[in-house]
Amino acid sequence: MHRLPLALLFAALTPPAAGAQEAPARPLVVMNLATHPDDEDGATLAYYRGNQDAVVYSVLFTRGEGGQNEIGPDLYEYLGAIRTAETEAAARILGTQVWYLNQYDFGFSRWADETFAEWSRPRPGFWDTSTPAAGAGAGRESVTARLVYLIRRLRPDVVFTNHDTVTVGAGAQHGHHQAVGLSAWDAFDRAADPSYHPEHLLEPGVEPWQPQRLFIRSRAAGAADVAVPVAAPCSDAEACSDRAVRAAVLHRSQGFDLLAPRFFRRDTTYFVLYRAASGAGALPAGATDLAAGLTLRDPATVVLSPDAAAASGRVPGLSGLETSTPVAVPGQRVDVRWAPVRSRVTFQLTDGAPFAAAPAGATGATIRIPDDASPTVPTVRAMYGRDRAGAPVQVVARQSGLLRSGPGAVTHAGGLPLEIAPPVVVTLPRAPIRLDARANEVRVAVQTWDPAARTVRVALRVERAGAPALHADTVTLAAGDTVAVFRFSLGDATPAGPARVIVEATATPTSAPAEPFVDSRPAALLPPIAVAPGLRVGIVRSYDRTTEDALRAMGADVVALDSLDLALGRFDGLHTIVLDIRAYLVRRDLRAHNERLLSWVRAGGHLVVGYQKTFEWNAGAPDPTQPEESGIVNPDFAPFPLELGRGRVVREDARVVLLTPDHAVFHAPHEIVAADWDGWVQERGLYFPGDYDPRYSELLEMNDPGFPPLRSALLVAPAGAGTFAYSPLVWYRQLEALSPGAWRIFANIVSMPLTAR
Repeated sequence: MHRLPLALLFAALTPPAAGAQEAPARPLVVMNLATHPDDEDGATLAYYRGNQDAVVYSVLFTRGEGGQNEIGPDLYEYLGAIRTAETEAAARILGTQVWYLNQYDFGFSRWADETFAEWSRPRPGFWDTSTPAAGAGAGRESVTARLVYLIRRLRPDVVFTNHDTVTVGAGAQHGHHQAVGLSAWDAFDRAADPSYHPEHLLEPGVEPWQPQRLFIRSRAAGAADVAVPVAAPCSDAEACSDRAVRAAVLHRSQGFDLLAPRFFRRDTTYFVLYRAASGAGALPAGATDLAAGLTLRDPATVVLSPDAAAASGRVPGLSGLETSTPVAVPGQRVDVRWAPVRSRVTFQLTDGAPFAAAPAGATGATIRIPDDASPTVPTVRAMYGRDRAGAPVQVVARQSGLLRSGPGAVTHAGGLPLEIAPPVVVTLPRAPIRLDARANEVRVAVQTWDPAARTVRVALRVERAGAPALHADTVTLAAGDTVAVFRFSLGDATPAGPARVIVEATATPTSAPAEPFVDSRPAALLPPIAVAPGLRVGIVRSYDRTTEDALRAMGADVVALDSLDLALGRFDGLHTIVLDIRAYLVRRDLRAHNERLLSWVRAGGHLVVGYQKTFEWNAGAPDPTQPEESGIVNPDFAPFPLELGRGRVVREDARVVLLTPDHAVFHAPHEIVAADWDGWVQERGLYFPGDYDPRYSELLEMNDPGFPPLRSALLVAPAGAGTFAYSPLVWYRQLEALSPGAWRIFANIVSMPLTAR
């Protein structure tokens, strides 16, 4: 990749704006390692970029696919795309360059061994869970090798992380965090060993490299070796810690727009020195700089990509840079315009040589996108093929002079505001597809990006592992058509069970040769699963309609309850009301009118509350939907005291015990058997109730191996003439994943008013 020597960049910088702080040019390179998008140390990153003028890299091991989404229904790789965009927007505030190892976030883990094993398994599609995991040892080696490659490529002086190597006991972090700490420890000196993965060194610009120090964040000031003063100014108008909070607020899918101003501001970050290179300068006592005592390199040896140089404020971007289209395909010609500069402007792919140029003084050019340009859309697919943030086409302007030899000083740099797309993209519904033996309709979204395309061929197959295709069909559309509809029957004799729907699209002709674009989703033919006949269910939606759609598919008469229904208590005729995942965070009307629901329960209703988090549920905690200064706190949302804790069962195959096997919820309308707990995805449940009134009946017991059993996976209490049920199990994931057993159990829970009498 054509990256920019830092010495040239320092020479090319424009004078600072009036009042801006001038820090000395410093060739220090720091690298922060983080597991998930919310784990990066924004305060320290902001300080080293804004106050110390260092080159700062943020390396994320995953894209956060396994978390919850606090702004919408998207999960898994779709959530990963959202969190990627949030991270990169935050990086523009922090002045950091983001790189990715593209490991898969499979949800909370307690063990590094499990994490390494999961990270070593191939994943042709992130919904595919059929590939056996390789051993943890192979995973640890694979992750370490990928980190070594980045260290050799980016050459940091100092590496720091929030994640340590503690894997057992009370101090053990999330298993993903443990894996980062362990691989950082392993990679620290292996990056300098030329015999370790020598194939890395065949790539230009990648060389053996020894970081001088590795630090782990500490929350205890007394145990720290370095105290970094992150409240120092990043500019005359802003402290670095405030800049970090401003960046963290952009992580809205994790609720940081509410949480960051309250909990993320700090004056100092503390670090413990974990490893130091042989010959590195001694760390002075009472140090306030991670690089204190180090001998730093010649700035000319530090390199940055063009858009990283511009994004971090080291060189200006081209003013007025625009393209004739926001999205282009390989082989397409694109008009580019910019404000005049006295420099020669060149264009290059992120990891390639310049492919087009315009002379000094030009204000535009027509470029042809190279045939080997890698797509960047759709993001949910393309992001896993990219290892860093930034535009796919880079722009560099260099000023030549009579007395200057070589390539010339960089005057402007950046990324072209352009995405690269395949000629055509087909997209199936984001969730697994529920098939029916007799009649199915699958709607495929079709997006044609290539202006040269005239027709699009879309093929659909329904496959079952180890068996011939259950169905295959092909349609040909005009390039302007945006939906392909497939209607088909699988036949009454088709057995229930897992399948996969695969679509493939080819556009003809195209601007350049292209492979067919393929999308696929798991599918299932569910056995007959129904709620009790005549059941009427009200639902208080939160993010999506997964639970509501599943209830309708089970035969329930479902009513979505709006704010007026809650305010007036319009629940007549309903047997059950379901409060969906995180409803107490996203539905202020629910919080305001919760007492109406409890009155309805006491009059004979059945209320089912799904997974919530501690801060949005526990009585006395600050109301997260209100300003901090309001002093408003959560009331008691349950009829009897029920406090959520931090307990969780993260093994989706964890053993389950029925504590009250004769309870009607396990017998009607479906007889629940041990196999109904098989085939779950990601985890059993999170934030289990830890302290609750003895009037709640404990119906289930489960635990992760080596951890004490939790008996609050399903709590049911009589309240007046009705019943209240709370379950921290992640029903929304299981219903969406078409787990037959979860569908059967959930049907029983909501049917209790008609079956438990």
